[in-house]
Amino acid sequence: MYIDLYSLSLLAGIVPGVLFCASGNSDFQTITFKTTDDGLIQGSLFEADKKLCVVFAHGMVFNKESWYPVAEHFRKAGISSLSIDFRGYGNSRAGTTKDLLYDIPGATDFLTKNNFEDIALAGGSMGAAAITRALAHFPDLPVSKIILLAPAGGDPVKSTHIQKLFVVSAEDGFHSTVESLYASSNEPKTLKTYPGSSHAQHMFKTDFKNDLLQLMVHFLKK
Repeated sequence: MYIDLYSLSLLAGIVPGVLFCASGNSDFQTITFKTTDDGLIQGSLFEADKKLCVVFAHGMVFNKESWYPVAEHFRKAGISSLSIDFRGYGNSRAGTTKDLLYDIPGATDFLTKNNFEDIALAGGSMGAAAITRALAHFPDLPVSKIILLAPAGGDPVKSTHIQKLFVVSAEDGFHSTVESLYASSNEPKTLKTYPGSSHAQHMFKTDFKNDLLQLMVHFLKK
């Protein structure tokens, strides 16, 4: 199931092309890696240890910096993270295609080559959809867990060894899309629904932000 992201962004009341940046100082290493279609992707590596690293995939109106507060929270919990700019954002550039799904295996390959033991993926909206599509096209990616915040379309996740956490707001414009994607994905899987209408990464601006962060950390470390 693939849905036009521009149309979906309008449905959610989001204006494409507006990037939200994090404030404050963060301690990270800027890295770059190549994709299999010869793209060049830039990311920010927040390192805690080599046991677990999460790849953060941003939504259409966000960028890698939007994940920095979450990355800092995760590092305090002992979880490393790599927040990437998709091709066409920041200093990242496309290869022979404009398809974002190639950026995900590029990130996991970078982490594998740098000796991270366990890799997870977390994405919001467009980024969550890109994760599901990458897993459909590259089913052997070395991923143990995924967190999907209101994926804006995408493909069912058929893997039976990847643990899946779907998160959506009850009045989100994509709520039915997320429920359908959840229903068509294989176990193990969990669906968490929060009140309100905040979409994907905008949920980190709500009163349940801390509960969501705790849910994510617990899911990754259990």
